[in-house]
Amino acid sequence: MVKKYWRILLLLLLFCSINSTAVAASGVKVFVDGEAVAFARPPVLDDGRMLVPMRDIFEAMGAVVKWDEASGAALAVFDDVRVNMPIGSYLPTVNAMPVAIDVPAAIRRNHIFIPLRFAVESLGAILFWDASADSIFITTIGTVDGLAGNDQDPPEYDQGKIDINTASLENLLELEGLSETVARDLIAFREANGDFKTFAEIRNIPSMTDTFFERLRENIRIVYRKEGVACWYGAKFHGRRTASGEIYNKNLHTAAHRTLPFGTKVKVTFPRTGRSVWVRINDRGPHVAGRIIDLSHSAADAIGLTPYGIGRVEMKVVKAWQHNL
Repeated sequence: MVKKYWRILLLLLLFCSINSTAVAASGVKVFVDGEAVAFARPPVLDDGRMLVPMRDIFEAMGAVVKWDEASGAALAVFDDVRVNMPIGSYLPTVNAMPVAIDVPAAIRRNHIFIPLRFAVESLGAILFWDASADSIFITTIGTVDGLAGNDQDPPEYDQGKIDINTASLENLLELEGLSETVARDLIAFREANGDFKTFAEIRNIPSMTDTFFERLRENIRIVYRKEGVACWYGAKFHGRRTASGEIYNKNLHTAAHRTLPFGTKVKVTFPRTGRSVWVRINDRGPHVAGRIIDLSHSAADAIGLTPYGIGRVEMKVVKAWQHNL
């Protein structure tokens, strides 16, 4: 009885100590595989991070959520992934491996709120933020798996953003507030240097100002392609921490790349089978010269690479401006 009393008191203290800087983000819409998520309480922004009710977001992605009285933690279970969220902790676990987060789980108005990005990535899903529509689009691993054998793109990539590497002068001038001088300089840089590969390159255009860049970044995406040799890694590394801090799960569609920012989406096609898969960069590698990407076991299997060990692939890299969520 006394133990239960102290647990209730602790939860009340945690509730009362929630950062007062948190603000409601009720205007933000969240979609999982095209379906809007109905939250019991609206999402909030806390220290620049989007927090959402744990039960609502995990159940929308197909997980089962329950409360573990013994440990004082909330649990989310999806297939062979088990996410443990202790209240107030900066170190939740995914399959018993700790993962550092910036904002801990907290109780707000009788609901457990957790960082949205952590929830999404713990299940291997893909998150895309469309600032112009105040919308967040989440594609679950099941949907991504369904796209693996054909040439479809996840639905969030069709939200009207202009591909800066194929946009014409007329396309760029349609963007509100962008000057003709900046538009022409963007095209001139592209013609002289090839495809843009980073937002930093765009920001460094001589005529680009902070105002122009802020308007432009929300309405464009960077898409470029590269060919090279891919390999894959599986059971030996399963459960180990990646360079991003995330725990490697061989059953999720992830990959290692030497330089691409963590979270970048890459479409990998294996010409030998004609099959493609979308992966999320969460590690560094390959550590063997001459190779351009290391795929998880699941991703390699989706395109038929596993029997070969290594193979020549085509990469389509897609970058959209990402806010901290």
